[in-house]
Amino acid sequence: MKKKIAVIMSTLMLVSSLAGCANDGGAKSNSSIKEESTGTESIETTASLSGKTLKVGTMPVTLGVPVQYAYDQGYFKEKGLDLEIVLFATGAPVNEAMAAGEIDVAVSGMASVYALATDLYTYIGDGSITLDGEAIYARPDSDIAKVEGVIPGTKGSDETVRGKSILGPLATTAHFMAIKYVESVGLTANDFTMMSMEYAQAYQAFIMGEGDLLATKPPYTSQLEAEGYIKVCSVADAMGSALVNAIYAQNDIFSTRQEDLKIFLECYYRASKELNENPELRKVYSLEWYENNGITFSEEDMLAELESKIYHTMDSVGSAEYPFGATMLNIGEFFTEQGMIEESNLPNIEASMDDSLIKELKAH
Repeated sequence: MKKKIAVIMSTLMLVSSLAGCANDGGAKSNSSIKEESTGTESIETTASLSGKTLKVGTMPVTLGVPVQYAYDQGYFKEKGLDLEIVLFATGAPVNEAMAAGEIDVAVSGMASVYALATDLYTYIGDGSITLDGEAIYARPDSDIAKVEGVIPGTKGSDETVRGKSILGPLATTAHFMAIKYVESVGLTANDFTMMSMEYAQAYQAFIMGEGDLLATKPPYTSQLEAEGYIKVCSVADAMGSALVNAIYAQNDIFSTRQEDLKIFLECYYRASKELNENPELRKVYSLEWYENNGITFSEEDMLAELESKIYHTMDSVGSAEYPFGATMLNIGEFFTEQGMIEESNLPNIEASMDDSLIKELKAH
């Protein structure tokens, strides 16, 4: 399994370098939204801004909400920054777009760690925080669901998990949870099969009887709970801590357009703070944005999301509770141990971390 995954990830990185956005990796949405200035608005300009459009890639999920909200509120325009948002279904096509130079900045999830390992990007900020909500599920009649796990609150044992198949996309939180879960019962990545499917496809396959376990995220987690499926492990159980998503930029963008990036981060964290402080606003806004992008998300799903996911603000990013870039560093080490990242590339992840823009913004 370990060797197979290493080959798969090597192939994905090659495809990422060559394909770019021309092959969207199964993205549901790849829409661009660009701010236009009529020349009549009163815009606060910054002389040191580049004057170029900053292209930001993200997803119509929790982590992307502050980007779109800040755009819709006109925060970027107020600061004189021309912004274009490009949406993707998952992190893999975000990586591909970055590799092809189609976008300047990525606000993305766990797949970011593979990009950071290439030495082509600079990690400039921490994104949304997943406290809970992403998890692995079994069917009620599964032998796994009948045994208490080693970690309190989890289910399963080495005997019941060995040889089982887990549905979910590779190079994502789902994949990470799957490996950490089997390790929690004393097994290795060689002792189970990861059946690679995107989240929606995996959910449909699982409820139709395929696979033994499903590693997934909202809204599928709340739907599974409502349908009586059994949670065997959560992301918090797997990691032992919260999961923090990534904000990273092309190296050349970081070196030549720092004022642009500072404005982006300032507006992003301003939006994040407002969304954290007003749950009703966040609920209504998020539901509408998800629906506009073809994502089925009920009010119950949204309430579960509000409980399990929050946003970093300028106050919390880089704090003692959330060390800067800690999630990507920890996951990078783990994936290297699993042979999913070349050991020689591991130092690139730490080298990509640069909190100088955050520190400058905090100082003002």
